[in-house]
Amino acid sequence: MAFDPSSLRHLFPILAQSAYDHPLVYLDNAATTQKPLPVLDAIQDYYRSINANVHRGAHFLSDRATNRFEQARDTVARFINAPEQSHIIWTKGTTEAINTVAFGLEHLLEKGDEILITSLEHHANLVPWQQLAFRTGARLRVLPLTSNGEWEPEFSRYFTDRTRIFAATQVSNAIGVATPLQMMLDLAKQQGAFTLVDGAQAVAHYPVDVQVLNCDFYVFSGHKMYAPTGIGVLYGKSHALEILMPFQTGGEMVRHVSYQATEFNVLPYRLEAGTPHIEGAIGLAAACDFLTAQDRPALLAWEQSLATHVFNRLQKEGGIEIYSPEKNTTLVSLSVPNIHILDLNAYLDSQGVGVRAGSHCAHPLMAQLGVAGTLRASFACYNTMEEADRFCDVLIEAIDLLNDE
Repeated sequence: MAFDPSSLRHLFPILAQSAYDHPLVYLDNAATTQKPLPVLDAIQDYYRSINANVHRGAHFLSDRATNRFEQARDTVARFINAPEQSHIIWTKGTTEAINTVAFGLEHLLEKGDEILITSLEHHANLVPWQQLAFRTGARLRVLPLTSNGEWEPEFSRYFTDRTRIFAATQVSNAIGVATPLQMMLDLAKQQGAFTLVDGAQAVAHYPVDVQVLNCDFYVFSGHKMYAPTGIGVLYGKSHALEILMPFQTGGEMVRHVSYQATEFNVLPYRLEAGTPHIEGAIGLAAACDFLTAQDRPALLAWEQSLATHVFNRLQKEGGIEIYSPEKNTTLVSLSVPNIHILDLNAYLDSQGVGVRAGSHCAHPLMAQLGVAGTLRASFACYNTMEEADRFCDVLIEAIDLLNDE
């Protein structure tokens, strides 16, 4: 491969440690990625030399903090090709961003309207819409993935003149399947629906251009793309953001307040109540710069090659159910008949291999697959082929050991 993970691995000092006297193999990147030194340095620099509240203070440190904070917004806007930085709203993460939109659009829905999602959704892109439907009398509809992992040939029939909101993941966090997103967005737009894309699992791997996608909203979390936890982004088109009723109210998001009324601030501040996660935004900007500096197609090809290698090795073993596709994914999700995934996970952990076992916050999808959960190994740019093989070796060892008990 053209890409060598050792060229970046030294930037992630956490990976050099041992776990239970074994070299640490971290393969839970779909849950959260490790942070490179440029991100850690940016956060430390904020606290060492800039720390102050933003926008409100008229002094040296506040000016510096405000400038760095708004520069971060501009960096994120360029990273996803947003037209202006005012289209970038800071949130705690993908979940808060989706809730901001769901609550913000509530005043536009009425009984009989339809909210359409797919069967791949994380609970964060399901429960807010379900609850919105409960509150308004709207109907939640689900565009299903078939039992053989494909989309219905005639899925366009799910988009009707009653579709008011279409919300879909770009890539499944649970099984790594991608949605035919552009086609679905175009169908939703033909019905005049608001569109939201959950990019939490995509943005670390794929270049994102929100203007090409032409979605009304695009949301993602920093911690899945080498940035800190507790920071996320809600991108929206101007008209879409303007129509949202503020999800949270308080300081910062107001222009003027009296006991009788409140005049909300302009975008992006009208949707950002309270003191923001300043160092998180600065860290996220550093993560965007880190990724932008890389050959991203090479990184993606490497991550996909690791997943394909694991898929092919495990498929040859037999007796392992694999739910993710063979190619064009960065994770492998599996189960083994008659062995609990938590037992597999425990053995892998004892050997220093960190993966994720569970439902991956996708209970309906797991029910459709006929399992309580899966074991998921997910890859990032710093993972090596040796680590991929180590995962396979230890997993096969665990299966043999547990089958003998």
